[in-house]
Amino acid sequence: MKMLLMVYDAEFDDEVMAALARLPLAGYTKWDRVLGKGRRSEPKLDDAVWPGFNCAVAVAVDDETEEAAFRELQGLFTRLGGKGFSVFELPVLKVI
Repeated sequence: MKMLLMVYDAEFDDEVMAALARLPLAGYTKWDRVLGKGRRSEPKLDDAVWPGFNCAVAVAVDDETEEAAFRELQGLFTRLGGKGFSVFELPVLKVI
């Protein structure tokens, strides 16, 4: 099992939610108004100097769904132009 953590510009929220809706996922956790800076983006600190903010979504995927989910998100990354959208794949060692 893996955890996919997506961090993206809030303006891409509709596209990300649509991509997740196309996948056979049990659920997800979403955070709004996430602040920070990525490798391919300017800071998003929701202030006068660095306006804007991100969203983050975490979704656990089983082995059967992992590849399809990653392909869908890779396609979204490409459609968004490769900026303002990151996906991190993390191992899930235990679940309670």
